[in-house]
Amino acid sequence: MRILLVGVGNMGRKYLTKITELGHTPILCDTDPGKRVNGFSFYCHVEEVKEQVDAAIVAIEPSQHVKVSKPLLEMGLPVLLEKPPALSYREFQEIEPYTHLYISEIETFSSCLKYFPEKVQSLSIERLGRSKGYVSPLWDLAWHDLYLLQLFFENIRITQVKTGEVWEINGEVDRIPFSLKVAWEHPAPSRKWIINEGELILDLAKEEVWVKGELLHSEPRDKLKLMIQAFLKDEFNQRSRERAKRNLSLLEEAESLLRT
Repeated sequence: MRILLVGVGNMGRKYLTKITELGHTPILCDTDPGKRVNGFSFYCHVEEVKEQVDAAIVAIEPSQHVKVSKPLLEMGLPVLLEKPPALSYREFQEIEPYTHLYISEIETFSSCLKYFPEKVQSLSIERLGRSKGYVSPLWDLAWHDLYLLQLFFENIRITQVKTGEVWEINGEVDRIPFSLKVAWEHPAPSRKWIINEGELILDLAKEEVWVKGELLHSEPRDKLKLMIQAFLKDEFNQRSRERAKRNLSLLEEAESLLRT
């Protein structure tokens, strides 16, 4: 398959590696000609692309996501769009109706999720990143855990947001208290769900599950490759747009708390 990859920055390079590993042909597009990669067709603007492509992956600055992906969707191309897909709920509505639009949900491919318990009394989440994102730790990092929460809980409510070197989001999921800590450029990166006061820990970075201090499960996997495979095989979860819409609403509510 010929895959149009729009954006050859940090995340785009990761997509490029996986596309080639899967045996597909990437067609590259980036407004910066300095990001040209030898051996691959390269364009600075989507409208310049000459090759016929089968699908598109868009991994650019979130402020440009809707503007760039909408013409591709109008052409009928399946589009995998990096998160966040837009910077407002209203903006996302321009592309949300397209059924061949899929929003990146890399953590849904974690092997740890099948160990999430039926009964939860408390939930503490850490997503402390190594690098810096585009918007804020709230939009760039909390996004992942908010769509995961939607897999397990019906009602999600954010009640407090604290900023700092580590941002802390507090709220309730189905009346169960939860906290979510997020940070850019943290000295001790971590992606963990700590459930029921630590009785169960889902380590999404190492793909490990710990129960009462003992390792129960370990299954390292290439989640990005699995996500791309699902997208190209038309096996991607059809509800990613719905969860993205809910995420945008939650993040706008969180930002309103910061202004009060």
